[in-house]
Amino acid sequence: MIAGVVLAALGFLGAPREVSTSASASRDTPALGMVIAPHRVLTGGGEIGIVSIATGDLTLRLGFYGMLDLESSGTLDKLLPYPTADIRYWRGLIGYTAALSFDGAARSLLGEGFALEAEVGYHHESEHQTASNAGDPSPDAADVPQIGDAIHVDLAARARVGDVDVSARVRERLFVPGHSSYAHAPGVDVEVRWRLFAHVHPFASAFAERLFGADRAPDAFLVRGLIGVAVAPSVANLYIYVFGDVGNRKGLAALTREENLGIGLRVAFY
Repeated sequence: MIAGVVLAALGFLGAPREVSTSASASRDTPALGMVIAPHRVLTGGGEIGIVSIATGDLTLRLGFYGMLDLESSGTLDKLLPYPTADIRYWRGLIGYTAALSFDGAARSLLGEGFALEAEVGYHHESEHQTASNAGDPSPDAADVPQIGDAIHVDLAARARVGDVDVSARVRERLFVPGHSSYAHAPGVDVEVRWRLFAHVHPFASAFAERLFGADRAPDAFLVRGLIGVAVAPSVANLYIYVFGDVGNRKGLAALTREENLGIGLRVAFY
């Protein structure tokens, strides 16, 4: 501060938040990826901070994300020479975020490497289906709940102890009445990352969410965990993991509840 004026640094095209979500076990993490089994899931997406304004104690990041998620209705048909399954369901996600990182408070209260952050944003998701590649008729989806539009808020923290990072996030999605089949959806996200080597980091993450139905839509939930290794040579992170989940599927398969074990990979840039 000089003569009562707060100096701020303006940045463009960077990380969308201080506490990363790239290793999240949520199915809505915007990234490039593939779940190989039991259902084949292909995702193409990303998230970026468009502009950031940083002072000595606070950083505001305004960001954007988008993702396309394609999922087979059944399980994997064959693994080699490449994983194949009949893709019928797909989702489109788009969102805008504003994340405020309390850098000064985190340093003074907790120490270097710690982070505290609050975020608010807008989210839209639409669900779709295509005809079967085998020529089978698509199932009727008239009664499947729709995610639609939501305002989301969350609080996140990261602790760094030696070579281990632990981050946690609590969130709430408040769905826009008349634009969604749900009323609200609280959730929690936890990640542990061990920076064992310079570019190879074992990690584990867990995610849980409960969606409360509106307009006679049934409630839904998902509990999911990942464990694997992150290869982080530079800006991008390659995650190779196994997962387990229990709860409702996504998109037009949302009325189906399953228990799954599988394997996947993901590339995220922040």
